[in-house]
Amino acid sequence: MASITDCVVEGLKYPFNDIKKLLGCGVLFALMSVLSLGFSLKSFGIFKASVDVMEKTNSHFSALQFSQLPTGDIYITIAIAIISFIVALFIMGYQYDIVKFSIDKKQELPGFDDILGMFIKGVKYFIVTLAYNIIPILVLAAGIALLQDSSAILVIVFIAMILFIIAFFLLIMALNNMIAHDDIRKAFDFREIIGNIANLGRGKYIGIVIFTLIVYMIIMAATSFILSLLSMAFVAAISNQAVWVSAFIAIIEGLFIDSYGALFYNRVCGSIYRESIK
Repeated sequence: MASITDCVVEGLKYPFNDIKKLLGCGVLFALMSVLSLGFSLKSFGIFKASVDVMEKTNSHFSALQFSQLPTGDIYITIAIAIISFIVALFIMGYQYDIVKFSIDKKQELPGFDDILGMFIKGVKYFIVTLAYNIIPILVLAAGIALLQDSSAILVIVFIAMILFIIAFFLLIMALNNMIAHDDIRKAFDFREIIGNIANLGRGKYIGIVIFTLIVYMIIMAATSFILSLLSMAFVAAISNQAVWVSAFIAIIEGLFIDSYGALFYNRVCGSIYRESIK
């Protein structure tokens, strides 16, 4: 049985097995980064316009009428959100294939030939992810909406966070179980999921997931720091071009960093499942 370090090291090397496919995946992440930037800018513009209207009319946000807001920006924001969700489904579909290739011990990276298949796999990935997180989401939402006591809200938030953590550890094995059998019903076969975790060892399972997350966060934090320095250098050199600099940085981050992180993380997740069924 492979050690925790072996799985992580193999995952770190895996994205470099095919640079072209790594960059192909990076295009999806770069597109998502640009869309996220556009959504943030438009949302801020709508918020600013709403504040201006409230100051001029001395009214509350709930009293604002749709016609008083920048409707064009609202429609654009909605369109960006829809496109972002579609792109996210394709990313999830590619991550589905990465896990599958890892389980099957394939060293190559998945291709992009079956676009429809990738989309369908992404839908399955999203449904399972949402299903496992729906309870903590509802608990958190209900607690914030129904409770006025700040101390009680803190308790509800704490409970929701515990539920999110439990859901996260179960979700990794649930997704792997679904992908291994290519059957969404297997994502909810709790007896098999818990059995796979027990086969690997609960301590080892939690340890390798936490270790993988630590390595992932170190990679993302280090590269984000470098990009932030690069961003400040660009802004200092190019006045009044902050938006274009932000877009350029977002593309670089998505193209190289986010794609690498996704391949690494999902490769290790597949390795975890492979070890659990030995």
